[in-house]
Parts: sequence; C-alpha cells; structure tokens
Amino acid sequence: MTPKDIVVFVEEDAGRTNRLAFAAALAKKWSAHLIATFVAEGIDLEPSNSFAVGSALKHTFQAYRARNRAQEVRTRQIFDNIVDEFQISSEWRYSEDEVGEALMLHARHASLAIVGPPSIRRESMTTLGLSEDVVFASGRPSLLVPIDWPAHRIGKRIVVGWNGSREATRAIGNALPFLMDADQVHLLVVAEDKANALLGADPGADISQHLARYGVPVLLEHHQGNAGEVLLARARELDAEILVMGAYGHSKISEFIFGGATRAVLQGAELPVLLSR
Repeated sequence: MTPKDIVVFVEEDAGRTNRLAFAAALAKKWSAHLIATFVAEGIDLEPSNSFAVGSALKHTFQAYRARNRAQEVRTRQIFDNIVDEFQISSEWRYSEDEVGEALMLHARHASLAIVGPPSIRRESMTTLGLSEDVVFASGRPSLLVPIDWPAHRIGKRIVVGWNGSREATRAIGNALPFLMDADQVHLLVVAEDKANALLGADPGADISQHLARYGVPVLLEHHQGNAGEVLLARARELDAEILVMGAYGHSKISEFIFGGATRAVLQGAELPVLLSR
C-alpha cells in the first residue's frame, strides 16, 4: 500500500531544506527510495539575458551554467546531509532545460511527487514556479508542501474533501497510506448551492464505511458554503497536517483553468495538500 519511491522537486529556494527533510521523513517512514530532482533555473527567466549578442551571448551562457551548477552543489550538500541523517535509500538528479512532458517524467516514474507551494503564492516565477504542472500533468498524486512546514508533521490529523467525483475518489485512494496511519481523519461533505447527485441520499456514508474497512479513524462532517473555503477553515480549526482533495480543472502543460475549490485551496493553503487528478 505504501509508496516505494518518492520524487521531490527542488530549486535553490527558501523552502528546499524543509521540503527535502519532509520528503526524507516520509521515505524513512515507508522504507521508500527518495529521488531528489534539482530543477535548474531556465536561462530565459533572467530578462537581461535576452539582450546578449555575439561574444556576450557565449559569456552569458557560461555564467548561466556555472551559476546553476553552483546552486546544485549547494542544494545537493543539503540533500546528502539529510540522507545521512535519515539513513535512507536515495538518488540525485539534475534537470536542466527540461520542461513540460520531459520534466513530468521524473514524477511519472515514482509513486508520489512532492513539490513546493504553487506559483500564485510566489513573488517570482521559476522553472518549478508552476507546481500545477506536476499536479495536472504528471498522472501521479502530488503533495504541495509549504515553505516552512516541519519534517516531523506527517499527517496525524487529516481533512479530506468528498463530493463523489472521480477526482475525489482517486485522491482518497492515493491518500490511503496517510489515512490508515492517521489519528483523526475528518471527511468533509460540503453542500454548495448547486445539487450534486453523485453524493446520494446519505452523502459521505458509503465512502466513510469504505475507509473504516481499512481501519481509517474517519469522522463524517457535513458543511454548507464554498468547498475550498470550508476545507481550509476546517483544516485551520483542527490544526490539520494534510488536506486531501481531488484537483479540478483543465491543463495543457502551463495552461490552467481551475475549478473554484481547487483555486481557493491553491491560493490559501497553509498546510501540505495532497492533490490527485
């Protein structure tokens, strides 16, 4: 049931150490192989590079490569120290000039992808600035981890959003390793303005029974309002450590149209969010 390989995407950013430590703690817990993929900054992300011509272009490219390699060395040292601390099976990868489908392959060859917060909460755009790429296009469950989230908080209190959809069903299936190990799992059914025939006459009862058969300590809750806002508010009230939900929207690699609940969660989440699509 538990993932046997985890890929964590990192750059030289503020959250890399905590994200690597969180991923290592999960790998230790599950006896999983941890793959760290360092994503080098794209040369096109520095506006001044577009003005380089002639010999200046060669110098610019050399400086760009040297800067990326220096960043990789610094980040790999952090990773190696964490791996030594946790004593886990590991692998290091360097990704340069990989975008779209090529970058997604790192996630498709693993059971779980761990990424940083989405770009809409960042001050600047980077190669991995669109965590949504991984969520929507990798085909794997993705765990979005806040920059300052501590490694030891691995999902003892979990909030799950349920609306009877395919995406929510996939999310619950992917989250089972977390759910089965949790102390509390709050399954939230949020009644919005429009009717949802998928929820049935007794919303949430059947999926709660399904989870209980796996030994999940599930508590069914019914709420009114905007689904994304309700999920985030309840997560804060419970001091939850993971929010699980399906990702709703459309993607064509870097072109996204989000559903309302997904957009609200991506904009406001202060805890790790497990998204499946």
